[in-house]
Amino acid sequence: MNDLFEYSDSLNAPFQAFPGNWKYVKPHWHYFTEMVYLVSGELHAEVEGKQFVLKPGDLAIFHPKQIHAFADFKSENDEALYFYVIKFDDMILSNTTPGSPKLPKLLQSAYGKDKNYTMNHVSAEDLKYNPVRMFFEYTIWETRNKPFGYDIKVAAMISLILTELIRIWQKHGLQFSEKTTFDQFSSKDFSVLEYIDKHSSENISIEFLAKQCGMCYSNFAKQFKAQYGRTCKEYIEFVRICKADSLLLYTDKTLDYISQEIGFTDASHFIRTYKKIRGMTPKQRRSKDL
Repeated sequence: MNDLFEYSDSLNAPFQAFPGNWKYVKPHWHYFTEMVYLVSGELHAEVEGKQFVLKPGDLAIFHPKQIHAFADFKSENDEALYFYVIKFDDMILSNTTPGSPKLPKLLQSAYGKDKNYTMNHVSAEDLKYNPVRMFFEYTIWETRNKPFGYDIKVAAMISLILTELIRIWQKHGLQFSEKTTFDQFSSKDFSVLEYIDKHSSENISIEFLAKQCGMCYSNFAKQFKAQYGRTCKEYIEFVRICKADSLLLYTDKTLDYISQEIGFTDASHFIRTYKKIRGMTPKQRRSKDL
């Protein structure tokens, strides 16, 4: 069973920028931030179980560790699919003055008052008076040609895009948490999310995960839900369901086979959990595009 985790070499390649037109990207996550700007066609995107449709001029942003996927979505006028992608390590971002906002910290601590507004999707209407497409094209050109100082310009372009997005989010009620955030679930020796990803087909002990993080069970459970918005058990189930999607959509494997492959004891348990998370049965999902 393929892992959801996508390795990124942040030391040697702290950013990537390129155009694309592929029809499907399976559920995955990484430590990079990823932005997708749709030039033409339509994309059906999903992040952490929430779905939205990208239309030309829209932008999607996937924050580090968010499980996301997208697929071609037949447009009304049959436009060919084409989009721009920028992936980057937040730590490449710099600030011009000591008092300027720390963009990586803003992204980590931002939350919206309007729960119906997803910060992963920015519409063409919101971007109408912003030169975001130009910033994407400059970044792709600089990354491809690598003239002198290209890395400085790329970091500046990404900062400009994020600054525009933060201003848009603020109009939609964005606020910033005053709490200092830090990742207590990963270190150079152990990552809870990577471990769950690699061992999702097994019986994962939450007590073991807590011990690896140097926490008691109750504190681990509390902190995990606070950071990821679901309990550790719910997150493990969600990872299994994300892996099931690829098997449902792109193979003809039976539900019994899939349930065993992704870590459920039987097909009935798999079907119940799938419907709880996706709001539909595995068979209904199989007939959909994403």
